[in-house]
Amino acid sequence: MENDLIHKWLSEGLINDTQANAMRADINQAVQEQSSNRFLSIISVLGSIFLGIGVIWIIAANWDGMGDIIKILLLLAATGGSIYVGYDLGFQKKTFPKTGHALVLLGGILFGASIFLIAQIYNVQAHASYLLFLWLVGIIPLMYIFQSALITFLSCVVFCIWYNSLLIHDMEQLEDGNISMMIFFYQVFGVFLFSLGSLHYFSDRFHKIARTMRLIGIFLTICILFIFTFQFLHLGIQESEDLTIDLFQIVLLFGLILVMLGVNYKYNPSKSETNVLENRVAAGILSAMFLFNLTIGYAFSYYIFWLIFNVLFVGLVIVLYRVGYARKDMKLVNIASFGIFFFIFFKFFDFFSDYLDSGFTWMLFGILLLVGSIRFEKKRRSIRDSFKSTANEILEDD
Repeated sequence: MENDLIHKWLSEGLINDTQANAMRADINQAVQEQSSNRFLSIISVLGSIFLGIGVIWIIAANWDGMGDIIKILLLLAATGGSIYVGYDLGFQKKTFPKTGHALVLLGGILFGASIFLIAQIYNVQAHASYLLFLWLVGIIPLMYIFQSALITFLSCVVFCIWYNSLLIHDMEQLEDGNISMMIFFYQVFGVFLFSLGSLHYFSDRFHKIARTMRLIGIFLTICILFIFTFQFLHLGIQESEDLTIDLFQIVLLFGLILVMLGVNYKYNPSKSETNVLENRVAAGILSAMFLFNLTIGYAFSYYIFWLIFNVLFVGLVIVLYRVGYARKDMKLVNIASFGIFFFIFFKFFDFFSDYLDSGFTWMLFGILLLVGSIRFEKKRRSIRDSFKSTANEILEDD
């Protein structure tokens, strides 16, 4: 796309050969640098994880031979040292930003490991939910201090594990109400992160956190909707005759998310043209999940909600394409593309399971997949190329 525009400007006399060659060189360099940065990010994260495993392994291997004070000092030194070096390389000197972010992530992981190991040293009889909460409290400041997408992701994971552990701790008799609350929590966790992330747009400082939370929320939402598009899941839930709901907890969580969406809808300072659409869709998905949980145990809702979740999934994919194109956000386009691909792939087995003993069925499905993948990839590439070309916007304005 960029080369076509450069050729067009060259033929129209807007630029000369020297300028055209310089622009092509800059584009090639930018593409190579972007690929290199992505590769370095992956390597840095893997390196920090392996380093953390190595540190914990060495400490654990020599655990019995060390005094309690030495153990604690080693854990604190490993955690603090990792965060400090990450800060120095990635944020103060800014010489190796990818490595710096990865080391801060390592510090966040080591902090959690230190909490559990120190609790073991002093034989603290605390439930895992309390220790996970301390871990969460410790890494949330890192998320805001360093504005790190990696720490934001870690915080979301720890929060989910903590809340799950809290529910399990509370249901001593495996009460049905808490089980239904866990089901509802996992259903709406993506919408919760999306709405919470959107609130961070109220401050310019927290845009990276906002974007990371929203992307995680969107991904989780599309995954949970995908799962609920299958008939066997609804049938299995409806056959659980003894399953009851904890109405107070579900209404409380539903109300909290709805309030956050309402605030985003009314007062979001981003002034985005898609803000209204985003929050309406999120509220619609949230409401469908809420009503679904209210009707658990009623046979009439099985087929209705199966259809609703299929419609919601397809609708969300369309909205992601629309918002992604409007915002020139390739990540949203990629999520939508993969979502629709997996939807078509698995729906084939869902709808045509009775015909899988025929070779013609497999041949037809293979042809459709190949043709569909080619068309999807062409469309995705054309969208990606249009996003990269800022010059195209200038031409449209002219």
